[in-house]
Amino acid sequence: MAWLGVLLAAMAVQKGLHVFPEYASLLPTFSSSSSYDASDSDSSWTYLESHGDVALLRRPIVSSSTATELYAHRAVAANVDLPIEALLHVFRDTPNNVHWAKNLKEAEEYHKSSVHHQEGNTQIQTSLVRQRYNTPVPGMADREYLMSKTMTAIENPDGTHHSVKYELKSLTEEDGEHANFSTCKGCVRATNLGSQWTFTSLDDGKRTKIEVDVAVDPKAAVASPFFVNNILLKSWPHVSLHGLMKEARHHLHRDDEIQVTNTLFKLFPLKV
Repeated sequence: MAWLGVLLAAMAVQKGLHVFPEYASLLPTFSSSSSYDASDSDSSWTYLESHGDVALLRRPIVSSSTATELYAHRAVAANVDLPIEALLHVFRDTPNNVHWAKNLKEAEEYHKSSVHHQEGNTQIQTSLVRQRYNTPVPGMADREYLMSKTMTAIENPDGTHHSVKYELKSLTEEDGEHANFSTCKGCVRATNLGSQWTFTSLDDGKRTKIEVDVAVDPKAAVASPFFVNNILLKSWPHVSLHGLMKEARHHLHRDDEIQVTNTLFKLFPLKV
């Protein structure tokens, strides 16, 4: 029942009480030291802490010009030692996003459009995405998101990517019904208020800057405090970002092994 202790401790912290010390280490911490450069983000984001080479920020979610009690969270990896193409190869494999995105159980992509070329070297592609997430609190139903997905890519003259942005936002209830997507059994249809993944190539394609912005309303029960939702959502961007980097490194290592094996077979062919 450690999860219950975490929630009770969070409630105590919210009220300024110092109780449930045995669960204090499980609550979010706010680090004062980081290599994060505040100039990399606009002033609406507040720096919270760093997790290795990933900085975590947040800002209040504003809906219809009114502030809510929910926060959007941003994770920034300013200089990742991975090429942008390796990261995109993993990210674009939607069904296999379950291997690295935190709590993601199912991911499907539908109605992907052709790539539309805009002025210059800009390309745009749209699709629909359905995601189902496990809720890490016993007794809470899974959350499902039905979203539009827009990719905006800027290419270099040689055809490689300079930057790629993926924007995700929930369909309206009417659009979801029109698309013939009913809520999955045992799920609650949650709302993505506007999230994005941005990949920017650095150092002639050898390194990449990654930014993840997540703003969601999990549609928790009225009795569930907003600050508890914020605690549950806070770690998603940096955990998922680290997961993506780990998966991309795994793919690169596997591709290198295949390349070495093929080279050896060419140099020393087997004789039957």
